[in-house]
Amino acid sequence: MYFIVSSQSNQGVKNSDLLYAQSYDDLLQELERENTTPLRIVQIPTFLSPILSLKVGRISQDEVIEMIEDLHLIFKSGLPLHQGIVDLANDSDNKEFKNMLFHIASDIQMGKSLSNALEVYKDVVGDIVLNLIKIGEESGQLEVTLKRGATFLRRVMTLKKKVKTALIYPLFAFSAVMGAMLVWMIYVLPQMTELFKEMNIELPTLTVVMINISQFISSYIAYMLLTLVLLVIAFKLAHRRYQSVRWFTDKYMLKIPVIKQIISSFNMAFISEYLRLALISGIPLSGAMDTLKKNVGNELYKNALQDVAEDVTKGSPLSFAFVNTKLFAPFMTRMMSVGESSGTLEPQLELISEHYYEKVDYYAENIGKIIEPIVLIIVGGFMALIMLGLMGPIYDLASNIK
Repeated sequence: MYFIVSSQSNQGVKNSDLLYAQSYDDLLQELERENTTPLRIVQIPTFLSPILSLKVGRISQDEVIEMIEDLHLIFKSGLPLHQGIVDLANDSDNKEFKNMLFHIASDIQMGKSLSNALEVYKDVVGDIVLNLIKIGEESGQLEVTLKRGATFLRRVMTLKKKVKTALIYPLFAFSAVMGAMLVWMIYVLPQMTELFKEMNIELPTLTVVMINISQFISSYIAYMLLTLVLLVIAFKLAHRRYQSVRWFTDKYMLKIPVIKQIISSFNMAFISEYLRLALISGIPLSGAMDTLKKNVGNELYKNALQDVAEDVTKGSPLSFAFVNTKLFAPFMTRMMSVGESSGTLEPQLELISEHYYEKVDYYAENIGKIIEPIVLIIVGGFMALIMLGLMGPIYDLASNIK
């Protein structure tokens, strides 16, 4: 919940701010901790929360990972859990993160387990971490489980950053090329056109077509950009709301060369890494598959995991269930099969995740070299059209000058 709060500090300083809290009582506790007296509190309607969340500081994945690592150290050191979490809260500069930690500490002080206290913040910490903590509490190995969870999250976060870097570079490269083309079509070519008209030069068909395209872009560039922005916004809203839109988007993304390899490698690394973590942590395979389905962003892989879960429930071997989806690479399914037959599935899953982690790393570091030929072909093709369209009229112009 979001609140507009007018308050006064102990020093008499009045202030107004937009604050987030799980409930009205939590908000009052937060103000009390900060030695602040509320003068007026107005709750913001719930439907405005997605917009307001952009204004209020978010809890980053780095902060979540740091919290899990610190919880591991708190258990390892023997410090009381409540006091350790309060200390973490006092050290945080992020108000929303600080409030979350204070709320968790308060629940623990009232007798709740760590997993129950974190349940309210499932969207922040994630199903994976929450399930690991529950298993750790049940097995009495919470300290070890927290360490494994932190290592897993940090590895996945690093993997996601590499994927984003790899995917952003092609977009930037092609945007730069398109920008250069637009500059040519909007500013350079019209000036050449005026010169040709003044000299009464007969223009070839290619030049006329290019001039017409240039005039169209120059006249309607504002409308084209506005339409593009509206289409992007509409697509993002539809992508967020409709599963079918996400499915078709993910399907066609997996048909684009290079992009396909990056996305598939990331998903196979993530899935194998989590299955390995589930095995060594004692999470039942059916529960692990349910958690995976919720945390995999790609709809094709999410549907495939649903099929895998159903086949495993019917008694099929894990590797056979993955083969049936026809989505996962033969290398991954062969390694799984070897691991199942030899009783070494956990180390085999580790080898699989390492293999695909290295592939993502390779693409992230070499994406520029990989797409450079494509960029050169596009630029070269455009420049060839420019040269063919302009060389004839320029030659005629030079002849007239003589």
